[in-house]
Amino acid sequence: MKTLTSPKTNSPLFIFHTLFIAYLGTATASFIEDTCKQATLISDDYIYCVRELALLRSIPSYHIPDANGLAFDAAQLTYNHYLNTTLKIEELSRNPGLPPWVKKGLSTCHDLYVNAISHIKIALLAFENSNPYQAMFQFQTVIEAPGACRNGVFRYPERRMLARENRKAERLSRLSLLMLNLLYKRSLSLPPPA
Repeated sequence: MKTLTSPKTNSPLFIFHTLFIAYLGTATASFIEDTCKQATLISDDYIYCVRELALLRSIPSYHIPDANGLAFDAAQLTYNHYLNTTLKIEELSRNPGLPPWVKKGLSTCHDLYVNAISHIKIALLAFENSNPYQAMFQFQTVIEAPGACRNGVFRYPERRMLARENRKAERLSRLSLLMLNLLYKRSLSLPPPA
């Protein structure tokens, strides 16, 4: 496991990261960076966290006022990606020239993603009801769907059909789980209500 280190200043990812931070403004950028540092332990996760949350911040419909907003928006982004993945699977399944084992694999992946979507919905409800532990628990199930789709369903050549979607789903799920874990840790340190 790599520990959190500063990215190389000449890497394209660092330049991209720097441009987003400059675009967002110092206060928001600092908040996103600080939150990502608290939520992540691995440098790749940190870079991904900052990049994805900076992208979220640039979308007008997303509002990131605090760590709760970051976590909710990350979970919502994950939900949207899983939903779009099921639509892509349905589109691929309509191809009449697919071999039966590929159609079966796509059907299994569809079922995995639909099941994960139901867990994301429960997680979002738990989150709205100020229950970060339940939301985190639900996302631990969600994070398994892309890997199960990739590894347990297809032979090697067919894995490429959903490779990009599975990779992004894994990273978004991990980001959501990291943010929810941070909120859960914070909730443990809060004094009980009066």
